[in-house]
Amino acid sequence: MIALPDGGVGLIDFDDCGTGHYLLDIATILSSVHRIAHTEPGGYEEFAHTHLDGYTQVRPLPTDFSRLLEPYLLLRDAFILNFVTTAAPVNPDVASWGPDALRPASAPWPGRDAKYRAYRYQYFTPRWPEHVPRKWAL
Repeated sequence: MIALPDGGVGLIDFDDCGTGHYLLDIATILSSVHRIAHTEPGGYEEFAHTHLDGYTQVRPLPTDFSRLLEPYLLLRDAFILNFVTTAAPVNPDVASWGPDALRPASAPWPGRDAKYRAYRYQYFTPRWPEHVPRKWAL
């Protein structure tokens, strides 16, 4: 559970976390929060700093953490893109929230340099298959 800025309570869904590399778990949480909070000025940054501060109280992160995390954030974008574009045509629930979930994947992330934004744009900008409605174009 996490405290929300408006005083409410939120949950982090850990179903995508697992027994793989710890950076994928961190990327999963940060990616999920970015998709939710990307329109609130400072919302993502505040959560990311607080989350990572808490994480490092239990386990230290390497000094080149940001560089190491980037490929895992890209991997999360690919997971979300694959899930939404394959599930939406057969799952009305995913079709209802899928387009909104993909928009933040193409939004700039604070602190990421231009090289990685260009990489993400080149390889992870959705190339819509014919069965995906055009309204989903970002």
